[in-house]
Amino acid sequence: MMKYLKLYPYYVSRSIKARLAYRFDAFIGIFGFLLENTIIFSTLYLTISAIPALNGWDLNMMGFLYGYYLIPKAIDHIFSDQIWQLANGGITRGILDKYLIKPLNPLFQLVAEMIQLEGFGELILGIIFLSVFGLKLSINWTVSSAIALIICGFFAMWFFFSIKLIFGSLSFWTKRSIEVMTLIYDFSNFAKYPIDIFSRSIQFLLTFILPFSVVIFFPIRALLFDQSMWLPTLYVAIASTLMLFVAYFIWKKGLKRYESAGS
Repeated sequence: MMKYLKLYPYYVSRSIKARLAYRFDAFIGIFGFLLENTIIFSTLYLTISAIPALNGWDLNMMGFLYGYYLIPKAIDHIFSDQIWQLANGGITRGILDKYLIKPLNPLFQLVAEMIQLEGFGELILGIIFLSVFGLKLSINWTVSSAIALIICGFFAMWFFFSIKLIFGSLSFWTKRSIEVMTLIYDFSNFAKYPIDIFSRSIQFLLTFILPFSVVIFFPIRALLFDQSMWLPTLYVAIASTLMLFVAYFIWKKGLKRYESAGS
């Protein structure tokens, strides 16, 4: 473990230097993601502002929820975006070949190889939304609730990572899984809304099959409605940890099937 902790800053530094070699491109990428999410939220804003509240959730609450949703998603985007390359035909291109000849964990090398600066656009917007809409809400902040929310955000980041790894690893069998990975990942958009507005089948899906609402919506509902934060925190920790174990198991199984592109 210590070996990887020492190596990771080296990988990050090398990746950032490579990305900043094209600074204008990096800036455009960051600005693009910031603009994209601003436009998406503007659409949500126009929709919600036309009605007094959405099942008890007003515009400020929705904005706060949206801001929280962006933060763990953005951190995952920054640090593990390379998994998309695995799903996007990476197996047939043999992108794992170079990792398998080194005495390091291939998953560590895959993830650490690239820092996706575009994710900072989402992260900045998420922090702005939390700050702006949080000030308009009467949130009963305590040290306990703040710590619980940080823990939830940490586990939610691992949850997003696990979802990508599970469906990216399917490409070991299918050679390409970007379409299904995108489809499943897009289910996270449902977590930006109160789960109660959806049908029972969607609620079941977002709670027990792809528990995006468990890791995003449940903690914010507890915070905004002055409920105990620790029960949803436990749910988030369990859901994320289980998903991470499943993801790593599928990755290990899939890696045994990998054949070099040159073989």
